[in-house]
Amino acid sequence: VSTKEKSLLASLVITLLVFGNFFVDTLEAVLAGEPMANIGTSLVAAVISVIILEIIVQSLLASLSASQKDDERDRLIERMSFRNGYICLSVGMWIWIAQTTIPTWWTDLPSSPFMARLAEETVRAATIMTGALVPVLLLLLFVIAEVTVTVTRLFYYRRGI
Repeated sequence: VSTKEKSLLASLVITLLVFGNFFVDTLEAVLAGEPMANIGTSLVAAVISVIILEIIVQSLLASLSASQKDDERDRLIERMSFRNGYICLSVGMWIWIAQTTIPTWWTDLPSSPFMARLAEETVRAATIMTGALVPVLLLLLFVIAEVTVTVTRLFYYRRGI
């Protein structure tokens, strides 16, 4: 396993562990009906944890192995990975926009049992999304995009282009 793969794998594990814990805790707080005031503190703690862990792990990896210069293959893998992350983020944003706007116009459509149930569930989901949850959901989209970039890079380093 190359140095770049080790670095990417370490970043992936740190991101999944820290932000995964943050999102699970936030979901539990929302479902339990707890006040959303603690989310800001949890978010700051998650970001600081990621920064500290990344500095420690990446410094350790850099000290244990020689650095490699990026070549054309590395740049191509990086471009393809960022493209995949951008697509993932764009699709997530469009789904989120649709999910937040559909309740306003869906109620005007001719009623069928399926459409009525779907509209009811969508409106219920939209009411759960309070003002404090919007930044959390946007952060979730960015984390998913970042994980997509990292997983894609690992995939292309293993499989090749």
